[in-house]
Amino acid sequence: MKDLTMMFGSKRNGLGLAGLAFLVSALIGPAPVSADTMTDKKDPAHQMVMTVGEMCGGCVKRITARFDSVDAVEKVVCSIEKKSVALVAKEGVKLSPKGIWEIMESIGKTPKKMITPDGTFTSKPKR
Repeated sequence: MKDLTMMFGSKRNGLGLAGLAFLVSALIGPAPVSADTMTDKKDPAHQMVMTVGEMCGGCVKRITARFDSVDAVEKVVCSIEKKSVALVAKEGVKLSPKGIWEIMESIGKTPKKMITPDGTFTSKPKR
């Protein structure tokens, strides 16, 4: 610990706590992404969160690639740990729960639960 104090706390290099914080963040990486941290709390009308049965790195790539090609979707974040997919619609656009559900089905990831501004669904929405 004395070495760290000398390295980051000495007046010689001026790094102090900021340098230590940077080093720690570089070593542990970014905070995990979840629906709570990615969505815009100001406007839940533009958000949708789904949970799926299984999620792996390949699933994340397929889901992200598919929704990146949807013009109405501004942001997509997948969480392997929470087995979730969170979407944010572009300003002035309302996502169709049925349409999003069908996109998920088309890539082999049927949602277990979908939370939208129109309600919560555990089966394919009618509209």
